[in-house]
Amino acid sequence: MAEDTIIESIETWALDLPLPSALSFGSFTVTARQYAAVRMVTKSGLVADCLGHTRRSPVDVAISDLLAPRLIGKDALQQSDRLAELDIVSLATDQDGVIGRARSLIDICLWDLKAQARGVPLWQLLGGRPRKLRVALVEGYEIAGESEDDIARRLIARATDGYRFFKLEAAHYGAAEPVRRILAKVKAQAPDAEFACDVAWSWRTARQGLEAAESWRDLGIAWIEDPMPRTRITEIGYLTRQSPVPIGVGDECTRALDLQALMDQAAIDVVRIDATTIGGIDAALGLAAQAKTRDLRVSYHVNPEVHRHCILANDISDHIEIFPADRPFDCSHLVIAAPAFADIKDGHIEPPAVPGTGLKLDTAALAKYAYRHAVQKSS
Repeated sequence: MAEDTIIESIETWALDLPLPSALSFGSFTVTARQYAAVRMVTKSGLVADCLGHTRRSPVDVAISDLLAPRLIGKDALQQSDRLAELDIVSLATDQDGVIGRARSLIDICLWDLKAQARGVPLWQLLGGRPRKLRVALVEGYEIAGESEDDIARRLIARATDGYRFFKLEAAHYGAAEPVRRILAKVKAQAPDAEFACDVAWSWRTARQGLEAAESWRDLGIAWIEDPMPRTRITEIGYLTRQSPVPIGVGDECTRALDLQALMDQAAIDVVRIDATTIGGIDAALGLAAQAKTRDLRVSYHVNPEVHRHCILANDISDHIEIFPADRPFDCSHLVIAAPAFADIKDGHIEPPAVPGTGLKLDTAALAKYAYRHAVQKSS
């Protein structure tokens, strides 16, 4: 074994980051964001950090109690052996859900350490090429007290900063017309703007979705996102085949078979992939490759510090989704030392040059926001 890449410790934190104001998605409201943070350290001092949404599920416990004990004292660069060991330890617990999220974060840490050991950014290790990435800015959430005109003005202001791709939360309105009014105002000022409309699993029927899609068809909608739970394949497929606007599905999916089934049934136009939930880097890239063979569009779900490496690894996806750190929509930037948002220029982001993923967590911030903390290390 290569002594300098032996895993010496794995540390986990369960985080609760309160939002400055509540976000309504119609059927549910978000007042805080929950994350699992993991740090993997080798005997030579290489450090890999990763962060993933949990929705308050015990992902950190799955890592600390179930997965980490099988990794401590083992060579991080023997990735296939490490993952095979995790297959054995999770045989009786399945490999999706909470366990899937936990395995995903471990996998990303192993890739991070491998790239660091070779002194290259992860995208380069994956065989990618350097290129600017267009940012899909998650700007279209309503801030408390705002009018439709206020939201439109915010989007127009971002367009003057060089952004041309926006994600809009469309679930809480309960109707298509408010979204149409907002986007029509933006299109009048930025006619080349493109939008993803997130309806957060809120549509009860495909017919309801078709009425909204028809209303939005002339507004530059790149796709309607997560219209209903991903297991409702027949209804999603009907919606996709009848809709004048593309349909995308997959946010926070932990079971690759769900996305594969949707692709096999020609039930989606856009495959939404999250490496921090779907099984890690290889799983994410594998799904993207499958989507490409079917001429489907691929979009990665936030976590830009990780996903920019997946996007740069090939030419399958043409954008990267990022929450703005100057809005009250997401708080991951509070615990990340150098958030990807800070690297944006004119609506685009350059490839990172530092070895590994470049994701570094702020230890003091982790301590501030953690409601659970554990360390597994060699004796």
